[in-house]
Amino acid sequence: MNTLFEQMRSWVDRLVVRVTAAVDPPLAADARPLEIQGAIVDDVELRTEPIGGGRRVLPYDQVAVIVLAPDKEDRAALHTALASLQEVVCGRLRELRCQPPSSLKVSVGYVTQPPADWPAGQRFAIHYGAPDVPGTPAAAPVTPPPLHVTIVRGHAAEPSCTLIERQVHIGRTAAPVDSSGHVRRNHIAFADDDGDEHSRSVGRAHASIRYQPGRHVYQLFDDGSRNGTRVVRDGATLAVVRRDPVGTTIQSGDEIQFGTAAIRVRIDPPA
Repeated sequence: MNTLFEQMRSWVDRLVVRVTAAVDPPLAADARPLEIQGAIVDDVELRTEPIGGGRRVLPYDQVAVIVLAPDKEDRAALHTALASLQEVVCGRLRELRCQPPSSLKVSVGYVTQPPADWPAGQRFAIHYGAPDVPGTPAAAPVTPPPLHVTIVRGHAAEPSCTLIERQVHIGRTAAPVDSSGHVRRNHIAFADDDGDEHSRSVGRAHASIRYQPGRHVYQLFDDGSRNGTRVVRDGATLAVVRRDPVGTTIQSGDEIQFGTAAIRVRIDPPA
């Protein structure tokens, strides 16, 4: 572990409130720097909290990112992608109607070897620090409750699964590539080539489910799909607005429709 990593950990530890995100995003071993940038920004987004009126707040003003860069070439490529990370983070926050904290500082450090406490395959970790508030206790990372998913219509890689993720991607195929060459990792992947009409109605990057730790709920977001996303609950159908930053709260027992494909979710009570 190099000196820079130790310095950044020491700096974060001095904050009264500290939340450590041991991030293990759905990134392939050969993930591109821009994919890593996107995963970091997604994690920051998941830390925002709703405050009413469609607005959100980020309760931290220090975001320290540690990235694994085994050699000089990796570090150079990552530095190019992450040099403007603070600006990218602020841009995403504004899209969510979340005004970035005036004292927000996003810093990036690199290690050539993964720290001993990182799981195999982890590419980066993020340390969140809150302003110095005397008497405020340390906050522990929040683990989402299990989300049990069963396919109702359409064909998917797995007919049922249980997920414990802060963010779940739903789409057609496991790893679609967009026009810019960016890879999206779908946790719930509908089939792309078996001729099923319901599966074909699902967009490659159709929707996302994100856990909101402050409210202990899962929120459903339509990521710009062509055929729409809906929630069916107690006989009523709720349409999910495309690219709405607020999202729609889902409940245990809901049927969620992506085009004409559908899943049913069951959510365990929060621990």
